[in-house]
Amino acid sequence: MTKDELNQEIAKLKVSLSAHEEQVKDLSHDLKTAEQKLADSDKPKLTEKQFEAIQSAIEISVDDFAFDEADSYEIELGMEYDNKVYVSAVTFEGQTDLSDEIYNKVESLFGIADESDDENTSTEVN
Repeated sequence: MTKDELNQEIAKLKVSLSAHEEQVKDLSHDLKTAEQKLADSDKPKLTEKQFEAIQSAIEISVDDFAFDEADSYEIELGMEYDNKVYVSAVTFEGQTDLSDEIYNKVESLFGIADESDDENTSTEVN
């Protein structure tokens, strides 16, 4: 093979490789989409209205939570060389109370079914 023929062969291979890379990208995207649909297939389905009700319940729970209670925080103090006191760390200790508030608010939106009932019904939440 001559140099020109080799250059033409290389050019053809690059074009072919580029075309196949696009196909691989498309197939990878299709695969990810199918895998996500499979993962979502067993999840209960919510209507937009139900989803909005859950979102509202979470927002209300967070808004109503007393973040200003000093007992909800652990504060670590430090001292600088010139005897100035500073806050070195603040840890929120009320996460369990907050999550309970959210859980209770969301739970109040729905009736809880027995697991034996789940086997005989669809996965759609009403």
